[in-house]
Amino acid sequence: MLSGAPAAPEKPGTAGPGDRSVDAMLADKRYCVLLDKERDDTGDERLLAIAWLALEEHMSMVPGGEFVSSARPETDVGAAAFLPSFYLDRCAVTNADYARFVADGGYSQTDLWPREVWPKLLQFVDATGNPGPRFWANGKPPRKSERHPVVGICWFEANAYARWAGKRLPTGAEWEQASSWCSGKDGRGSRVKYPWGNSFDPARANTWSAGPGETVPVDEYYEGSTPNGIFQLIGNVWEWVASAYECQMGDSGYRIMMEQPMAEIRGGAFDTYFESQATCAFRTGQPFLYRGRNVGFRCCVSADALASPPNPAAFL
Repeated sequence: MLSGAPAAPEKPGTAGPGDRSVDAMLADKRYCVLLDKERDDTGDERLLAIAWLALEEHMSMVPGGEFVSSARPETDVGAAAFLPSFYLDRCAVTNADYARFVADGGYSQTDLWPREVWPKLLQFVDATGNPGPRFWANGKPPRKSERHPVVGICWFEANAYARWAGKRLPTGAEWEQASSWCSGKDGRGSRVKYPWGNSFDPARANTWSAGPGETVPVDEYYEGSTPNGIFQLIGNVWEWVASAYECQMGDSGYRIMMEQPMAEIRGGAFDTYFESQATCAFRTGQPFLYRGRNVGFRCCVSADALASPPNPAAFL
């Protein structure tokens, strides 16, 4: 049994075995590795321009600002905090995305995994015993599911992929900040309950009430996306975040000790029945080693971790 929230290795996103070519890294959506401001080649303006274009295609900026959770504004869980600006994936990580990580030997790159989980790496296999998500077979996802969110991966697998991509998992506060985008032209309106507003609309999210009863491609339900173009923060799959899950008793602030530590998950899934669980503020948890059919993830990167955009002429 794990004793608490695991500590991820300190530095995300090295280039991987053999330092693959720029073209290969861009094809693998590892543009954030190329944009790491601590890389030696961040002075290459043409390279930076290409990587920045890729980032802006696949991620959305979430401006920094004061954050107070609408779930428990009167407790320490909802205490005001300043969140720096960050970029969040527009879509959840797909089976096709994750297949590139598997093909690059992600399960054998020990620097991507906390040392405490190394003995368990051989258990992270698919239905045929190959390294990969639980519901894959022969190292491949189910047929015609390449654009669906990857599921059957535990928190450690999600975290390892994020590091490989030069990113990280968002914290619970960052996830909620991105999903409950403020209303109003100047961004100073009240925090919304859903990415599209304050009333639940079953046509805007893949949940039990009106969905097909299974996952759908990550770029569907456009009408349920945030104003800055982030898809499916509500519905389709729950999403792992970096925060440990702490259960509290009412508004008292007393924390309930659980039998085993859990990571927080957000957003609801295709099989979420209660509308109250498919909101921007709702939070629950699953054990760090849980590999369920209804939990996936998306990644983020802090804006201040990126090399500055190059001279505009480099984009021409």
